[in-house]
Amino acid sequence: MFPKVMEVASAERPLRIALVYGRIPLPMRRADQMTVAHLLAFLKARGHIVDLFCIKTGAASTAEDEEWLRQTCRTVHFYKHDWRAYLRAPLLALFRALPLQVGYFSHPQQRKEIHNEVKAGKYDIVYTYYLRSAEVVRGVGRSPNSSHDGKTPATFLALQLSQALNARRIAENAPNLWFKWLYQVECRLVARYEATIWQHFTRTFLIGKADVEEIQKNCIRRNKPLINNFVFCAHGTDVNRFAPRNDIPVRLHHLVFSGVMRTPTNVQAVQWFAFNVWPRVRAAVPDATWSIVGREPAPEVKRLAKLVGVEVTGTVNDPSACIAEAEVCINPMQAGGGMQNKLIEYLASAKPTVATSLANEGLGATSGKHLLIADQPDHFANAIVELFKDPARGKKLGAAGREFVLSHWTWEAHFLKLEEAFYDALQKEELPLPEVSSIA
Repeated sequence: MFPKVMEVASAERPLRIALVYGRIPLPMRRADQMTVAHLLAFLKARGHIVDLFCIKTGAASTAEDEEWLRQTCRTVHFYKHDWRAYLRAPLLALFRALPLQVGYFSHPQQRKEIHNEVKAGKYDIVYTYYLRSAEVVRGVGRSPNSSHDGKTPATFLALQLSQALNARRIAENAPNLWFKWLYQVECRLVARYEATIWQHFTRTFLIGKADVEEIQKNCIRRNKPLINNFVFCAHGTDVNRFAPRNDIPVRLHHLVFSGVMRTPTNVQAVQWFAFNVWPRVRAAVPDATWSIVGREPAPEVKRLAKLVGVEVTGTVNDPSACIAEAEVCINPMQAGGGMQNKLIEYLASAKPTVATSLANEGLGATSGKHLLIADQPDHFANAIVELFKDPARGKKLGAAGREFVLSHWTWEAHFLKLEEAFYDALQKEELPLPEVSSIA
């Protein structure tokens, strides 16, 4: 599967862009890969010139995947991940206090080539996706406290979410002591890193206020300037693929959770729901069923198939078809942060949805209008049962959710905001160094 064709006109002023990423964007098996691949499609449709610098991590790409990337970009630079990354991560954590994920993805050859290309004056914009690749491009372009000659590229770091907040939430819900300790260590390392790394970029992209507040708190704790170069910019979904499906009948009293089922946050979400909410739903609606949809289910997830009425599908050809079968979709996230692709996909599919406040944190949908928000097990179960018993209300919620996504969460809408931030940064002079202050 390749990204959708973007429905946009050509840009009046094409930009030369270096896009730096810690994975290969295809195949689109993770939310970040989906975002980067769609961004490449957008930039191509707008007529921008893009060089991609990416590490071959994750699922193996096919010849067709790599050909799509070469047709979409001017050049594609692939870097091989090997055993040295496993040594680099703990060594950089120990001697430089870098987060483990940053050390793991800081590929020396990738860094060298990017710096050489920037010095050659090839780019207007250097765009780095995710915190883990920040060290690779540190110091290559304009930042709030650096001088430049006007020819230096503007640099953008797509933090997306605060990884310190994410790691802390995962640690709080960890299934064992080893997992808890590992994420507590990473949380401390990331908190320190996020408080300063933003100063080395022209702009920093974040998804929501909770991410900004977390980074600001860490700046204050370390007596560092408050982050002031952030721009709110998330991503969207394919509203043609995830749409109401009249060709697929809805299964009565059927729930769906969709996601990559080896991801710790998804594992924790379905475990919480299975042990705290599902018994309440079954007690009220004995014929209720629940499908956990997504590839690579962890052993803990597979064991949930032993529960009455629960199905663990593993990999499916088309998750949108499974979502279409649901009478109600759920997102009971207990950890994580930022955008929740699954939540946008549910709403785009016009499905009545019940989610936690945390799941809706980056989306900002209105409870009672676009979906139902519930954080306590009994409230979550009651919301589901109410939707089972009142299909008309569910249909109304689903329709409103679909309209919400069409108005705010298409790929094109968000990437146009991103592009606007590119132009804005190029037009402005050097940003002033912010002062240390406090937040309410």
